[in-house]
Amino acid sequence: MTRNDSTFPATSQVEEQQRKAARLVAEFVSAKLAPFWSELKSALDRIPAGPNNFTSLPRDQFIVHGMLDGTQDWHARLRATLEADAMSWWHRQTARSGTALTLMGESELLLEIDSQQANEVVRARLGPLAQRLDRAVDAFARGAGLPGHDCPLSVEGITRSFMSTFDREALTPTLIPLLMRHYEAQMAVVLRALIPELLRVIGDGESRAEAYDSPASGQAASGGSGGWQPDGGMVETLPANVGGHGAAGIEESQGSEHTPASGSGARVPVDIASYAGVRPETRYRARVHSQLDAWRRRVSNGEGGPRIAPTAMARVINTSEVLTIASVLQGDDPAPFVRALRGEDDRSLPMVIRHELMTAAGQFGFDPQQSSFAEVEEDAVDLVAMLFDGLQRANAFEEPATQMMGKLVVPYVKVAVIDDSLFENRGHPARRLLDALVEACDGNTGDTHASRSMLERASQVVDQVVARFQENMAIFDLAARELQELLDRQRTLAEVTERRITETLQGQERLRQARMAADEAVNASLEGRKVLPDTFRFLSEYWRNVLVQGWLRFGDRSPRYQAMRAVGDALLQMDADAVALRSRALAAGFEHNRSAILEDLRFVGLQGEAAIEALARLASGLLRADAAPDEAMLSNPLEPLLDELPLHVPDLERRARGVDSVLVARVRRLRAGQGLRIIEDGAQETMAKIAWVSAITGRILVVNRRGERRMVVRPETLAVLIADGRVLVRSVEPPVDQVMAQVADSLGERRFAQTV
Repeated sequence: MTRNDSTFPATSQVEEQQRKAARLVAEFVSAKLAPFWSELKSALDRIPAGPNNFTSLPRDQFIVHGMLDGTQDWHARLRATLEADAMSWWHRQTARSGTALTLMGESELLLEIDSQQANEVVRARLGPLAQRLDRAVDAFARGAGLPGHDCPLSVEGITRSFMSTFDREALTPTLIPLLMRHYEAQMAVVLRALIPELLRVIGDGESRAEAYDSPASGQAASGGSGGWQPDGGMVETLPANVGGHGAAGIEESQGSEHTPASGSGARVPVDIASYAGVRPETRYRARVHSQLDAWRRRVSNGEGGPRIAPTAMARVINTSEVLTIASVLQGDDPAPFVRALRGEDDRSLPMVIRHELMTAAGQFGFDPQQSSFAEVEEDAVDLVAMLFDGLQRANAFEEPATQMMGKLVVPYVKVAVIDDSLFENRGHPARRLLDALVEACDGNTGDTHASRSMLERASQVVDQVVARFQENMAIFDLAARELQELLDRQRTLAEVTERRITETLQGQERLRQARMAADEAVNASLEGRKVLPDTFRFLSEYWRNVLVQGWLRFGDRSPRYQAMRAVGDALLQMDADAVALRSRALAAGFEHNRSAILEDLRFVGLQGEAAIEALARLASGLLRADAAPDEAMLSNPLEPLLDELPLHVPDLERRARGVDSVLVARVRRLRAGQGLRIIEDGAQETMAKIAWVSAITGRILVVNRRGERRMVVRPETLAVLIADGRVLVRSVEPPVDQVMAQVADSLGERRFAQTV
């Protein structure tokens, strides 16, 4: 990342700072935590045994005693992990996140939640010192062009590294709270001494933050972020004089911490993966509020508007009350949301969500006629509804999948109220869960054991989220990991399925090509000749099969294949000698080629007496020559390759012959891995991809997420489907990314963001 401001050190200097900081944190923390396990053991020994811990206390003491025995190794491992994680982040490698957790493991869930609580406690104990560290780490990361939210130099980063040094599965639910409380106490003391030293290495971030954020510095003076920037996407900045666009206009003269510019004014790539650092004035709902209002007006026909207009004296239900009401509603019968998702309700999904929330509020003493939600909650409801509606329309969900989505509506309303970066940050845990859930359920009919198992596990994961989610996002992270592990295994199986289908199709096409080549070779040799019936029978039944197998095994350019063709030509010469009664030449030719003929017969499985008998019949026919020779050609044409389609396309053959040649040429350039969306006969979209393109015939194999065959078509047929809008060429993107792009288009925000 290029910066002209002198407050940003050169890349080599920043890298040296990172190395020093990584070494400082590793040596300081590992040294201070060296007596960690001995002190924890002493604390456990002071706990009196009683009826409530009669069995758990000795077990916990045994586990800690085992850790104490390996203190030296653990100390070295902690130091190496802290430094390695810091340098991996610097080199843009995946940061260590610990052992993958299963949602069904109570102890692992407890450890993850307790670690987040420990971070909050440590931060509270450090007070302003923790805020100074956050600013310094954020400024240092931005100066290096790296995401700051996962920096291993932060409080959370050090905790992640610490937790990755021991076996999570070995810990018990009773030991985890004791371990994390001990960690809180130790880490607050360690960081209080470490942070000043660390700030001297990476800087305090104050001067950098001013240089980075101030419009006067020239870093952001060229324009604000203005509109929505999808994660990993690029949009043009707005000119400084653009205004009058609702909430987005607030930012037009402020610059943005996410859109630094080089000294030349050219916009440089930015990383907006960190949703923790988004300023309040650039929150997603604030940026799209005016567009949401316009959208509500557009879709209000026949509904009286998705939002109930409050009276002038209406009581506004605040955010904490909305979260309480949603928590009570969470876990109730999802039938209203399921009906709305299926389109079986006269009301839209936003209306159903508002009605259910307001009905629950009425049970808590709010007057539904004199109460309303704040604009923040109204926008959150609309965005969640648009997200779930889009996912339902864009995927082939069976009944179990729609039930799961209905159960998650209220929890995701809570997520959107708490943290609306759900809508733009690809790394958000709740978003990753939705991506995994859609992948697990899209097109899954449960017709196989593996499919049913995936649906059952996905349903269990959803139930766990609904039962446990309050305000901590860790439950979504755990759930996403749980499903992702299953999906990884499913992808492996899908790859095996794809490979088997591909190999089968390749084998079929190669066999067909070999038969065509053999027929052409036989007919070319017979062209213009008259042969005896026994000779023609031998050529068509045996020699043709020899050529087929030779083509498949050796190829048509190999010396062995050419030798096989030469044997056929010798047979025809022997036939000509027999017809002309050249018995001496016939005998010499037969003797000369006898071993080669038997070898070729053995090559196609005709051995021993069967081969000798076939050769004897040929010799007998040649010697008698009592039948008149006649012209003969192979006349068993191969059946044409048919398209395999799950769709009904009227008059397909005629349209395939007349389809646009330019479109066909473009389809022929598509390669394996290209994403597609198939519009089924019921207008349902399903995700698919090109798994294989035949090098022989150009046919295209399209499979679904599980690697199952969806269609095998010629390029002309696929061109017809694309022209009809039955197949859409799309990149293979996460499902939520696709839907949020559609949401942005619906709101007009993408067009606004790209306005120069």
